[in-house]
Amino acid sequence: MPTGCFDIDSAIQVPDKYLSVVCDGRVYVLTVREAPPTAPQPVGDWQFVGGPTNVVDATLSTRANEVYVSVLTATGTVFQGVCTATEPLTVPCTFTQMMPTPP
Repeated sequence: MPTGCFDIDSAIQVPDKYLSVVCDGRVYVLTVREAPPTAPQPVGDWQFVGGPTNVVDATLSTRANEVYVSVLTATGTVFQGVCTATEPLTVPCTFTQMMPTPP
């Protein structure tokens, strides 16, 4: 289990929910199977998604069987990672620096 964690986020790609946390500058994601009326069940454990190791903020979004991990680094750089939405999430994700630096 990662330590020194903050900044939780989540996104849903039916039937799964993906939770992310930033821990010691790295982004970890947990896959959770959502199948009501059964209680939510973690699939595997927290996984390091790859990418930068000086992350201060991260968000998740989904589309067409992909999970997007957008991160802001301590130096102000924005990266986007693309992961295949599987159970558990396929890692490492593919990260690119395609966003302009914020003001």
